[in-house]
Amino acid sequence: MSAKNLKVIVTGASGNLGHHIVKTEQFDFLPINRGNWSDLENLKENEIDYVIHSAYDLKKDLNVVPDQNLESNILSTGTILRICREKKIKNFVFISSCAVYGDSSNSAEDKPTTPVNMNGHIKQFNEELVKSFCTNNNINYIILRVFNSYGGNDNFSIISKIIKAARTGSPFTLFNEGIAERDFVHIEDVANVVCQLINKDLKNEIINIGSGETTRIIDLVKALEAKIGNLNISKVTRPNEAIYSRANTKKLKQILNYKFRPINEFIDRLE
Repeated sequence: MSAKNLKVIVTGASGNLGHHIVKTEQFDFLPINRGNWSDLENLKENEIDYVIHSAYDLKKDLNVVPDQNLESNILSTGTILRICREKKIKNFVFISSCAVYGDSSNSAEDKPTTPVNMNGHIKQFNEELVKSFCTNNNINYIILRVFNSYGGNDNFSIISKIIKAARTGSPFTLFNEGIAERDFVHIEDVANVVCQLINKDLKNEIINIGSGETTRIIDLVKALEAKIGNLNISKVTRPNEAIYSRANTKKLKQILNYKFRPINEFIDRLE
């Protein structure tokens, strides 16, 4: 079967990553959002080749509406996994996060994960659920740990927050003098890499998606200020802020020869 003929479900298809995955037109996509989630129950057996589970709710605060957050971010994974078994879908791709590594600078995929915040713990739990369920039900899984994505319809990354603050004059909170370093990847690159990895027909793999390069937050702030305008900065100390986060890209490079766009190119093109 050619790649174009693969029928692929994308959950969270109206989200930033899901939207850009569908936009690649790499496969015969079935976009699933909150409004048509029930359509999954009506699928025929062996109708779908892959699920890309990219749905993740960042809007419902775990400390405000924990039941709604967990329903969106854990129970939804359980639901789509059950449907995979019932409808005989043999390939499952879970979009995870670098948050599972916590404050560790060692991001090799085979190292133990040590999340330090609830987002990381939820992603870690989902990973373990996916591995256990898929192993026990003869479903191939790919877990993709995406590093700090930006671009597109981005409302959550630090880059989008800096840009918004610079354009509106609203306050921007800078943690720990901006010494933290992050591995930033454009959302279009992430979407392309996800699709290219599916074309590789991988089995039961965990793979980082990142550039392997880091940018200091303070340098990012200065570059965006120079491009857009000065920020109204409020400096705050946050002890549990991870200082260094960079993707170990050894495994990814062994599978794909992909060139990620540098963040300064994105900044240069801002208007």
